[in-house]
Amino acid sequence: MPAPVNGVNELVLEVGDLEAAERFYVDVLDFPVIERWSGPQWNGREAVWVLAGPTRIGLWRPQIGISRGRGGVHVHYAVHVGEEDYAGVVERIRARGHTVDEVEFGGRARSAYVTDPDGNVVEFWDWDARDGAAGPPRAVTEGIYGL
Repeated sequence: MPAPVNGVNELVLEVGDLEAAERFYVDVLDFPVIERWSGPQWNGREAVWVLAGPTRIGLWRPQIGISRGRGGVHVHYAVHVGEEDYAGVVERIRARGHTVDEVEFGGRARSAYVTDPDGNVVEFWDWDARDGAAGPPRAVTEGIYGL
C-alpha cells in the first residue's frame, strides 16, 4: 500500500547567488515569491521561497541546513504542468532567452528542461505520475546528453 502522501510540500536548493536565483525563478519561470528569510530569527539564514503549484521551493545560500543537511549534486527535479499549458510554458522560457531541451515519453507525455543559474535542472512535465510509466524517452531536442 502506498504511503499516504499527496505530493511534495517543499524542495530546497542551495544557490550561490541568491539574487540571480530569485530573478530566474520569478522572471523566467513565473514562480511568485511567498516568503523571505533574513536576520537573527532565521539563525543568519538568507533565503527566498517561491511557489510552484502547491510546492514551495527554497532558494538558500550555502550553509548547514536543518538536521545538518548540506546541498548536493542531483540530476533534476520536475514540476507538473497541464497538457494544455505545456507549449505556453516552453514558449515563455525560450522568449526570455533560455535554452529549453524537450523529450517525449511513449508518445503520451512531454517534458521541457531548463537550467537555473546554479546548474539545477528544472523539468516541466505534462504527465501525471500517478498514471504509471509514460513510456520510453525520445529526445525532441537534438543532442540531449543521455538519450
